[in-house]
Amino acid sequence: MAGPPKREIRDQDVQGLKCLRKIRPLLSRLRKVGTERDRAGNRRLFTDQYCSLILLSLFSPAIESLRDLQRACALDTVRKRLGVSRVSLGSLSESVAIFDPAPLKEIAAELGHRIRSVRPA
Repeated sequence: MAGPPKREIRDQDVQGLKCLRKIRPLLSRLRKVGTERDRAGNRRLFTDQYCSLILLSLFSPAIESLRDLQRACALDTVRKRLGVSRVSLGSLSESVAIFDPAPLKEIAAELGHRIRSVRPA
């Protein structure tokens, strides 16, 4: 019995790339987080990229699952703007366990401070 038809993710389904371009320099500090296990040196998905992809899924209502996120990574626009390559479903699933979220607190605090300093009182 065949499953449901494969959902297609198109360029117009992806939102928030412009906003993510502004956040990526902050996220780049996370590049080394979780790489300790990669003794072979063949890791292709890094913490900063994973965070960008998760944020992309929050900006894009069409991305409802890890499979949709994987399909979004196949889009040239997403790969170029976020600096990611095609990602396997296994890599996305594993990322939750190997990437420590604690360093994100500092970045979130910094973003919060920037927002407060830009907002008129």
